[in-house]
Amino acid sequence: MKEIKMESKEFKRVLHNLHLENLSLTPAMQKEVLQLVNANMSITPTLIKDLLNHGKL
Repeated sequence: MKEIKMESKEFKRVLHNLHLENLSLTPAMQKEVLQLVNANMSITPTLIKDLLNHGKL
């Protein structure tokens, strides 16, 4: 699997979808999610909710 970057089309699509749901990730949260994705960790709704509620995983 190729490494996802902040500028990648795939990541921009995720941010757009979050925006449609009235959610956003701070730049620090975006970096954390990218690290998890690039480490082949599954990103689940629960994981994102924890990140949004607590600011970290």
